[in-house]
Amino acid sequence: MATLATPGPDSGSSSDPGAASLRHSRRARIEEAVLPPLVALLLAVVVGDLLILSFGQAPGSVYRLLLEGTWGNWYGLGQVLYKATTLICTGLAVTIGLRAGLFNIGAEGQLAAGAFAAALAGLWLPSGTPALLAVPIAILAAMLAGGATGW
Repeated sequence: MATLATPGPDSGSSSDPGAASLRHSRRARIEEAVLPPLVALLLAVVVGDLLILSFGQAPGSVYRLLLEGTWGNWYGLGQVLYKATTLICTGLAVTIGLRAGLFNIGAEGQLAAGAFAAALAGLWLPSGTPALLAVPIAILAAMLAGGATGW
């Protein structure tokens, strides 16, 4: 006895045009999200290889040294986390303004101005100033300098 096979939902001939368009739009969204970063990464590697080759070095050994220097020991990992934390917090601060509808292009400059003002406040305070008073003064100086820079 012979049975007729009907096309399943995964086969290309779906009788529901809405399902096909949904699959197409889902695929388009995935391609939009994944393809640009992959192309940018590939382009960065190619340009980096060309730059390394122009200095007469082997790209593989340079990338190996780069990774060993940052991730190969605890000091390198600590430095990566130490430097990234400040920039991550700055990026999070920018998102607060974006949520309010404001775009801030100078967040890194505000960070530098605030750090400089906090350092100056710490230097100008008398040496016997208790930390319970010195830290809030330095934070206030950083807030004022960062805010003035962004104004």
